Amino acid sequence: MDIYKQAYEENIRFERAVLYKFKPIKIPIPFWDSTGGPFDKVPLDAWLELYDENGICGQAPCSENMKDIIPLIMTGETKTYEQWYQKVYWAIRNNGFSGEAAVEVGRFDLALHDIMAKRKGLPLHKFLGAKRDWVNVYASGCGTHLTGQQMVTEVQQFIKEGYTTFKMKVATDFGADLDRDIERIRIVRELIGPQGKLAIDANQLWNAKEAYEFARRVENYNIAWLEEPVHSYDFEELEKLTEISPIPIAMGESPRCGKVMYAYIKAGVKQLQPIPSNLSGVRDWMLVKNQARKYNLELTSGGFSHITASFIATADEEDMVEYLVPLMRTFYDIMELRPEEKDGKFYLPSEPGICVSPDFKLLKKMGCIEAIEFF
Repeated sequence: MDIYKQAYEENIRFERAVLYKFKPIKIPIPFWDSTGGPFDKVPLDAWLELYDENGICGQAPCSENMKDIIPLIMTGETKTYEQWYQKVYWAIRNNGFSGEAAVEVGRFDLALHDIMAKRKGLPLHKFLGAKRDWVNVYASGCGTHLTGQQMVTEVQQFIKEGYTTFKMKVATDFGADLDRDIERIRIVRELIGPQGKLAIDANQLWNAKEAYEFARRVENYNIAWLEEPVHSYDFEELEKLTEISPIPIAMGESPRCGKVMYAYIKAGVKQLQPIPSNLSGVRDWMLVKNQARKYNLELTSGGFSHITASFIATADEEDMVEYLVPLMRTFYDIMELRPEEKDGKFYLPSEPGICVSPDFKLLKKMGCIEAIEFF
C-alpha cells in the first residue's frame, strides 16, 4: 500500500485548534489590474493551527469562515481522513461549491494533508508524490498603475533575480487606453529580449470580439499566452475566442471546484491555471493536473505561491508557479519556514508538512496579530 493511500485510511481525532486573526498586512506599493484595485495588503486574513491526538499540528491560511468548520470537527470523534473530509464537504452543500465556503473546505483539507504528511515524516510535495525539490517560477507584476519607469525598474529586478518568464497586466482602467497597454508591452518585450517569455492578463474584461482585436494588435510581440480575456464563466464567448485567437488562451483561476475545469478544456484553452488554496480540496488540484497531462495542456498555478510550489513539484518540470511579486513577496517575508527563491526557481524545504509557517514573533512585533482564538 502506498504512503498516500495508507495515510488516507488512518484515523484522526482533533484535540484542539488555534485561529489567528491578522490585521491588514500592508504591501509597499498598492497594486492594480485591469478590473480591480487598489490591492494594498497581503491576501491573508487568518491562519489555522489544527492539532491531532498526538499533538501533530496541521496549518493553513484561511479566513474567519473557518469558525464555521471548526465545530464540525472538534467533536471528540475518531474518523479517517475521508470521513472527516466528506463530513465537512457536504456540510457546506447548500452554500454551493463555487464560493468562499468551498474555499474554506479546501483550506481545512490543506491542514489535514499537513498532518498526514507530518505523520509520515515527509514534506508535503514528497507526500503528494513529487520526485524533485524545486519548481520553475514566473514573475508576475507590471500592474496597470505603474509609471513607465516604475515598470522598467520592476522588470529589471525580475531579470536580476533570474526569472525568464514574465506576466503583465493589460486593459488599463477597464480597457480605457489600449494604446498605452500596447506601448507597455513593447517596453517589456524590449527589456526581456526575444528569448524571454511574456504573458498578458486582462482579468476577464472583454468579450470574444474585443479580446481577438487586442490579440491581433499585440501578436507580433510573441505573447506566450493571453490570460482570462473573457469572463471566467462565459464559456460561449471563450469558445468563440479560442477558435480564432492568434495567441494561446489561459483560464482557470476563478473556479472553486476542479470539476469545472473540463469546461475550459472543451472550450479550447491551452493552459489551465488551478489555484490550490482556492479549490475545495487537494484532490481537486490533482484532478486538474492530471487533466492537463491527459490533454497535453500547459499548467501554471498561483495564489499563495510558496504553498503552491508543493503542488507544482508533482507536475511536469516545464509547469510553473505564478509569483505575483508585488503582493506575495511580503507574504514570503513574514514566513519563518519557506522555500528558497533562487535563479527563477523555488527550492522546497525538507521539513515535514507544508513548506511555509508564519513567523509569529515577527508578526507580533509588527502589530499584525489582532486576535487568537482557541477551540
